Amino acid sequence: MNQNLFLQIKYNKLLPIFLLFCSIFVLYVSLLVGISLNTITAIILLIVSLLMLLNPIVEITPSEIRMKNIIGKTVKTHLYTPDSIAFKNNNVYVDGKKILNTWWMDTDVNKIRAFVESNI
Repeated sequence: MNQNLFLQIKYNKLLPIFLLFCSIFVLYVSLLVGISLNTITAIILLIVSLLMLLNPIVEITPSEIRMKNIIGKTVKTHLYTPDSIAFKNNNVYVDGKKILNTWWMDTDVNKIRAFVESNI
């Protein structure tokens, strides 16, 4: 049996790449016109898009699911057992409470299910 230590799930790449291109465009235009408030917002948007590309949003271990914020700190931890976790309609439920919706993540429910079942 191949046991992995944890599964990292990142944001879906489409949104951060779109934000990255938008920030570069706004930064370019604001530097052409002159430094203004748009320059600062473009820099902030550039930093946010890079953090979304690099940092995971969820880490799943054999006993817990860790929700992380955009800078990588753990915000919430959900403990689970193989009996308490359920997968329905691209959602992950622990003890009947929906904790993950995979449409904005770079994974699907089958990958999470395979990880959980391989670590039983």
